Amino acid sequence: MRTILKEGKANTHLTHLEELVLTRGEEGYDMARSFLLEMIKVLRGDGDTKVSTSVKWDGAPAIFAGINPDNGKFFVGTKSIFNKVPKINYTVEDINYNHGHAPGLVDKLKKALYYLPSLGIKKILQGDFMFDDGMLEIVDIDGEPHYRFKPNTIIYAVPVDSNLGQQIGNAKFGIVFHTTYNDLKSGASFGADVSQLKRRSDVWFDDAFFKNDTGTVTLTDEDEERVITLVTQADAVNSKINYENLPLAKMNIYLNSEIRGGVFADDPQGSYQGFVEWNQNRLTKRINKLKSEKGKQRAMTTGAAELEAIERSRNDILNVFRLSRLLFETKNIFIEKYNNAVYTTKHFVDDGSGDLKVTNPEGYVAVDFDGNGVKFVDRLEFSRANFMMDKGFKKPDIKENQMLEIFWNNKKSTKMSLKEWHTLLPKTNKTNKKLFEDLKAYKMVTALIPDSKMVKSALAEAVQWAIDEQKEEQSNIDTVLMIYPGRFQPMGKHHAAVYRELSKTFGEDNTFIVTSNKVKLPKSPLDFSEKLQIINQHGIENAVQVKNPYKAEELTSQYDPDKTALLFAVGKKDMMESPRFRVGKKKNGEPSYFQYYDANKNNLQPLSKHGYLYVAPHVSLEVPGFGEMSGTTLRKALADADEETFKNIMGWFDQDIYNLLKDKFSNLSEMSSGGGGSVSGYSTPLGSTGDEDSEMVEEVLNYLLKKGFLI
Repeated sequence: MRTILKEGKANTHLTHLEELVLTRGEEGYDMARSFLLEMIKVLRGDGDTKVSTSVKWDGAPAIFAGINPDNGKFFVGTKSIFNKVPKINYTVEDINYNHGHAPGLVDKLKKALYYLPSLGIKKILQGDFMFDDGMLEIVDIDGEPHYRFKPNTIIYAVPVDSNLGQQIGNAKFGIVFHTTYNDLKSGASFGADVSQLKRRSDVWFDDAFFKNDTGTVTLTDEDEERVITLVTQADAVNSKINYENLPLAKMNIYLNSEIRGGVFADDPQGSYQGFVEWNQNRLTKRINKLKSEKGKQRAMTTGAAELEAIERSRNDILNVFRLSRLLFETKNIFIEKYNNAVYTTKHFVDDGSGDLKVTNPEGYVAVDFDGNGVKFVDRLEFSRANFMMDKGFKKPDIKENQMLEIFWNNKKSTKMSLKEWHTLLPKTNKTNKKLFEDLKAYKMVTALIPDSKMVKSALAEAVQWAIDEQKEEQSNIDTVLMIYPGRFQPMGKHHAAVYRELSKTFGEDNTFIVTSNKVKLPKSPLDFSEKLQIINQHGIENAVQVKNPYKAEELTSQYDPDKTALLFAVGKKDMMESPRFRVGKKKNGEPSYFQYYDANKNNLQPLSKHGYLYVAPHVSLEVPGFGEMSGTTLRKALADADEETFKNIMGWFDQDIYNLLKDKFSNLSEMSSGGGGSVSGYSTPLGSTGDEDSEMVEEVLNYLLKKGFLI
């Protein structure tokens, strides 16, 4: 049995080794250094090593499958099973409800739900989807036929006549398992023991443990000396760095932009100059978005201070770039060694021209016994390719090309496009929604249509429903605009986490923070320019000043009203307790302008007709002595926060912002309730009553008191 290493939380993200100094500062460097020294032991064959390695397969999406110990039921899901409100799929109906906005994902999850229960998974396994039979193509490579499939960035090719090729050719679903969970509450264990799973011909699966069958992954004395030399150089550079107050989050964002251009801190001096120019461009964009001269002047003053702070930290920033580069070079020594192993599977990437370029495996994962994991990936080869892929909102596939697999019995099925089924089956004006959904759930025809004489006509009705429905779904929507509104007095790391989750779902270019410039003590002491400093420090660029965050007309007016779907992020609790947006029907019986996204995600209308409310992911932030953060408690905690508490709340420390918030909040005397109305993870009101409504309520109450209606 393979060694499975423990992890303290859900395995939802791994960091590149050289990124550790940009995400965790000096602590991150110590971790990176330890990994590199332990990897020497791994490749030397030292049995005393604390690190295990696995191949990083380039599959997508991540699929979770297994038994929920809370109820003993088998389920499938994505990383959303760890949401505050988990999306766990026990049935096809659950999949449609939870993931209907992503048709491709729905199809993969339905297949996982159909094929994986028979494997006998006892715990919960996380794996990467690799292929289904609809993805497999046979191509000629060097005169030999290969199965070709592309689950994400890398294109895999396996000789048809090889052992692996025969397994893949017979399979209808392929997955690589790499992580184990005992339940949905405890942490993950890197590694997956698949030796006890039941093998079946229509499912191909494997673990991700690195298999060095050829013995070619070895470290020579010269290699080891080179690693030690680079680590020694890194130690010297690290000793010169004062990590306090460095804009590490921004530096990381900037270096990612370098990778898009095919370089990575090759010239630290050039990277520093590029970082300065990058910040200057950000400042220019920020100023150009403002309308008032007063606002522009404040932004210029704030921006100038930011640039001055960067110049004061010039040597430290230069050394962080140097340090990250040294870690990058050291890591690549190990990657090269692993790539020397002989693989039956060939790997390719599309260079953008349509031609395929031979490449190496995506990379490797190293995990220590404490559960810390890092990626060993050649970022210039793979990260750039990933960046170039469209991660934003995608319109549904051309509907007539949607595949439908019909199962006649346990052994035989037929898979064709809807268009092909429609051509072959009898013509009909009747439709059958229920039958189509049952067929998509892989239910057998013999169980659904007992009378064999009715099979063709019934199938025709099911296919006709799908085609009619999909014609209705066709729209001219080109963009889905996601707006995250609030007062953000101030934005904490929990708010930033919500934004990042939203941007992952809808695309960073389409996701915006909107907030006003209104200052009203004690609840809203920060003006827009001050809020923007904090938002930018979180590494968030898309923040827009508006008069009313819950209309955001200044932003929405920039989009085509007939080609843009409009979404507002709201908190679930806020919508139940004090909804800002009215959802339902008007007095005349027509639907209200705002509708819930989940109920309409498969048929979004442009903002000229409707807007939609999206229940944002809940991110909790607890601070000792204050409990879970709300708007009021957040300001109270920051008023007297020491540097460590401040960093815990914000996720970073900046001296200027620290001084600003202490000055703003220390003199505030806020009421213990109603001082923000936010749900942790959301900046108030996110669907709750804000300042304008509060003022109106107070006026009405005062009027009634004066008139003697209230005592």
